[in-house]
Amino acid sequence: MNIQERIERIEALEAEFNERLKALKAEVQQEQEFPQDGDLYWFIDDEGGMFSAFYKKHYLDINRQKIGNIFRTKDQAEFAVEKLKVEAELRKYSRPFKYGKPNRNIILTDNENVSTAYWYKKQTQGGIYFESEEKAQQAISTVGEERIKKYIFGVED
Repeated sequence: MNIQERIERIEALEAEFNERLKALKAEVQQEQEFPQDGDLYWFIDDEGGMFSAFYKKHYLDINRQKIGNIFRTKDQAEFAVEKLKVEAELRKYSRPFKYGKPNRNIILTDNENVSTAYWYKKQTQGGIYFESEEKAQQAISTVGEERIKKYIFGVED
């Protein structure tokens, strides 16, 4: 390969690199700026149904966005509905955190098993607490470990 061929090869690689970089920057920008005016998005209604709309900076769009009720895809909205259902089912067995008392909550262990842990003086963000190990285990068995793994901890098999 002569010098001219090497230069042409390097220029081709540079052009390919710049195209990939441009595509990645566009992807990041799109991710950060969703939704834009005119973008199709999905939202959850008050009965758990999923609907699509075009973002127009209308007060409904803005209010949905403020509470995190705007999703890029129907699948994302469906996942959010199922997560809300699982949390509601778990809360049927829960009680508010009681400072200085044993508060059980559900955890995911290193080997991806659903288990429980005690908290006496520290609350966790979004925590659902149970008065006893028995109540926590009842919640786990009723809701199902696989649903808890998937919708609470985001573990996909």
